[in-house]
Amino acid sequence: MHLFLTGFMGVGKTTIGKQLSDLLDFTFIDLDAHIEQKEKKSISSIFLEDGEAYFRTSERECIEDLLDLRGNYVIALGGGSLQNSDIAKQIFKSGVCIYLYKPWADLAIQLSELTNRPLLEQKSIVELELLFQSRASLYEQSQLKVPINSTFTLKKLIQTLRLSTNR
Repeated sequence: MHLFLTGFMGVGKTTIGKQLSDLLDFTFIDLDAHIEQKEKKSISSIFLEDGEAYFRTSERECIEDLLDLRGNYVIALGGGSLQNSDIAKQIFKSGVCIYLYKPWADLAIQLSELTNRPLLEQKSIVELELLFQSRASLYEQSQLKVPINSTFTLKKLIQTLRLSTNR
């Protein structure tokens, strides 16, 4: 079974994914780390040296490879992974996609504290908000939407998963 975590940068896909995979005894894969390993350079370097189009191609290839894996995985997608509609359809068909949701006001505060994110280096806070709004409809297609707020717990997420997947 594949569990895909999606949402905007800074929402906690990697942190929550690692914790979730430990609790479920699934293997955790961070898509960005997988791309960095394949490309032998950081995401920032890929964006800087090769451009976003090259990055998206590499991202698509890595996702296609991950879709072929057998076993139980929690996969933290990149914030823009669902932009490719063919890949999004494959993700939705091959597992459960979970939208980790935070309102923009909360994300904006967190983004100001993050470093080493290519889009943060290239875009203003206004441009990032527009990007967040443009991706929201993609994230909303996920099978589950989980608010990341003061009431969020991994236990609740696991209960919701078990109810929705009958596992």
